[in-house]
Amino acid sequence: MIIATAGHVDHGKTTLIRALTGVDTDRLAEEKRRGLTIELGFAWLPSETGEPLGFIDVPGHERFIGTMLAGVSGVDMALLVVAADDGVMPQTREHLAILQLLGVRELALVISRCDLVAEDQCESIAEQVQALAAEAGWFNADVWRVSSTSGQGIDALRQSLLARAERRQVRPSDSPARFMIDRRFSVAGAGCVVTGTLVSGRLQVGQNLWLHGQEVRVRSLQRASSEVAEVKAGQRCALNLGGAVSAEQPQRGDWLSEQVLPLSDRLDVSLTQLPDSRWHRGVLQLHLGTAIHSVRVVLLDEAAGLAQLMLEQPAAAVWRDRFIIRDPAANTTLGGGRVLDPQGLRRGRSHPQRLAWLSAWAAASTPGEVMAAALQQGAVALPELALKLNLSADQLEQLLPAEGLIVLAAAGHRVALTVEASEARWQRLAERLADWHQQHPELLGPGEGQLGLVGCLQLPLPVARQLLQRWQAEGRLQRAAWALHLPDHRPQLQAGDAELLARVAAELAPGGLRPPIVGELATALGIELDVLKAFLQRMQRAGELVAVAPNRYYLPSQVEGLVAVARQLVADSPSGSFNAAEYRDASGIGRNLTIQVLEYLDRAGVTRFVREQRFLVAG
Repeated sequence: MIIATAGHVDHGKTTLIRALTGVDTDRLAEEKRRGLTIELGFAWLPSETGEPLGFIDVPGHERFIGTMLAGVSGVDMALLVVAADDGVMPQTREHLAILQLLGVRELALVISRCDLVAEDQCESIAEQVQALAAEAGWFNADVWRVSSTSGQGIDALRQSLLARAERRQVRPSDSPARFMIDRRFSVAGAGCVVTGTLVSGRLQVGQNLWLHGQEVRVRSLQRASSEVAEVKAGQRCALNLGGAVSAEQPQRGDWLSEQVLPLSDRLDVSLTQLPDSRWHRGVLQLHLGTAIHSVRVVLLDEAAGLAQLMLEQPAAAVWRDRFIIRDPAANTTLGGGRVLDPQGLRRGRSHPQRLAWLSAWAAASTPGEVMAAALQQGAVALPELALKLNLSADQLEQLLPAEGLIVLAAAGHRVALTVEASEARWQRLAERLADWHQQHPELLGPGEGQLGLVGCLQLPLPVARQLLQRWQAEGRLQRAAWALHLPDHRPQLQAGDAELLARVAAELAPGGLRPPIVGELATALGIELDVLKAFLQRMQRAGELVAVAPNRYYLPSQVEGLVAVARQLVADSPSGSFNAAEYRDASGIGRNLTIQVLEYLDRAGVTRFVREQRFLVAG
């Protein structure tokens, strides 16, 4: 259990921790000289259960609010310390607001230096602090009246904290690890050491983690000054790192993560504004984790509390990460909130559909609810969603509904959409095809580019093609070579075209996989070459013929034969691929025509050429 102090400067936070643990957290000479905390201090309190309590001592001075924020990020509980002889002060209120914005659930109120004032004054201060806590949402916060010098109330407070630690619900550790660094130093003979809190997952000695896109290795782990083999989510520890470490990295504010989280300079967030504060267009400070970023705030829907944070330098974040916004010029806290989408949009960020999507994510409290909300909004890119939620592949699979879901995977994309979303896309495609057939009755149908497939289905092209194949298998859609058409559509040939097409087909069919070239066809039919070429091009647009090469046309059934040869070669190959020579021998069509045919199959999306080998495209 990790506990942070909070409160105004010189209200006895450091002295309280020393009284509870016996550890003086002021370790810097300047801190000793000035009698105030400047840097974060840490102390441990052993417990009988073997799980020690970690204390983080934060500065109370307004100049060191940034350091204070680094200390309270990711804690389980806070002690709000108010001196009985001083009362509630500016940083008391600001620290309390920060704890509220960061979502710290457990709070204890500690009235310090009670031995210096009369009992009635101590009670008056306690009532005032309780009222402030209740306004911020802590209605039943315990109040402790203590004196760190005389020992009054210290033992009772210590026992209460130990009891809370025993009752504390352990955080799940099945998500990928994310470690928040709040301090970095070097140890002779060991090298780089960082301290911080493991926000999610678990860490083990020898584990590899990512830091700014480079790998580092956990050489050893320490918790409560003792070597351990493993650390779990919610625990504080020190890591001795090897690998890609340097004098510049890691530093406070960096994250160590089990998976590579994408960086973004736009975060779409749920934003809460503190009373009497005002957002402005200037540069503000974003406190995210233990890092500080320069940021501008763009309000997307002020009534709903939706905004976009535009960072000067990109950062990594995940859904529900807490943050604070401060005005560095006025040295005041303006508000804070939660990250909704760590990959904010550049265009369409204020579109009603986008705002509805963000509102649904803001209302969600679990990854399962996020998944359900995302599926209701449309297609979901599953790998990207897993990173936004910091989920493992297994965790993501468990969130997928068992029924009413279609999952498409192709070319590195994996997309899920509901049956209802698929049907809506089919209706859009069918309407667009019907319009196209009406405008071009003489043609069989458009190709993917003419149809605007990606814009119509709003899916990556490889995945959109998979959806087309599903509709083809269901009989809703038909395809001849490159042309897509509705099943009941037939091109309306010009007068005389049907008769000439039959004559052409009679000449092409006997050629099998090697039909005659255009010149030979013109001679056989007794037609002028230019007239025949115009006719063949017209028949290609109608979907009746396929120009596999500039001077060679095939019937659609002959093209199916070319594809069948490729499929058989792949089926018979241990590597699942074939080369041009193998296709030439299997088809018997000769070297030059083989090259033309294979290039056509590549263009048609049947095969993919990689290092002199050809593979079938998925589906």
